[in-house]
Amino acid sequence: MKKLFFVLLTITALCGSSSAQGVYDDFIYTRQAVQERKVVPWPYLREADVFWAKRIVRVIDVREKQNQCMQWPKNPLSLILYNAVLSGKLIPYTNDSLSSVFTVEEVSRKGADTTYQETPIDPNDPTLTETDTIVTPFDPSERIKKFRIVEDWIFDKKESRMFCRIISIAPQYKEKIAGIDLGWVDLCVLKYHEDQNSEVDCREIFVNMEVFNRQNDAARVTYDDWFEQRLFSSYITKEANQYDNAIKDFAEFSNNGVAALLEAERIVEPASRGK
Repeated sequence: MKKLFFVLLTITALCGSSSAQGVYDDFIYTRQAVQERKVVPWPYLREADVFWAKRIVRVIDVREKQNQCMQWPKNPLSLILYNAVLSGKLIPYTNDSLSSVFTVEEVSRKGADTTYQETPIDPNDPTLTETDTIVTPFDPSERIKKFRIVEDWIFDKKESRMFCRIISIAPQYKEKIAGIDLGWVDLCVLKYHEDQNSEVDCREIFVNMEVFNRQNDAARVTYDDWFEQRLFSSYITKEANQYDNAIKDFAEFSNNGVAALLEAERIVEPASRGK
């Protein structure tokens, strides 16, 4: 009887400990610090203190070595954002001005690969065929490889420092229709930080989502830390200009990748000097 009681007690303890550890159950102690974190608001910035500002667009490619943490199988950023949109936690906007929105159904239908296959219907006549449509469902963890970031670089003359504030994040995937590659397109545009008119933003979700820390398993940072501390690698594709063109849209950079990268470095140089 005592032996049976001991076995039942052990099973109960194991079940209780596994449920308490939450999403990541590979530790022998309860991890609650990340789940209890709150977003730290940005410092207030007066318009009169803004001496210089520039809006730029950059792209984060998760296939780069420094960004591979964003594809951590236990918590990939692509799946976090996709599930947040489908569950209604994040509002999917259609453009960078955040002026119009997609419905959840419209987002869920995007990204599916459609291919057409000719199937013979008469074994004696191979010219008689029928066209079968094959639809491959969208897999965000496999298809989303880039994130397009819109951000403002601002020099505060009162604090004598440069601020970088992210405005929006757009997950990107390669769109293919009938085997034709249409290039990288936005799945949707998501608001990064809340303002007076918004109650939904990425930071509220990022602050409780861990990203893998290569240095220390006991000190995994969150995706909010990842973006706010700018631990990612990226390249600039656009700065604010009167034509609203990306770097590649200008003739001198359209067919010269090296020149485009040098132009991106020129754009970010004032910000680098202010940091």
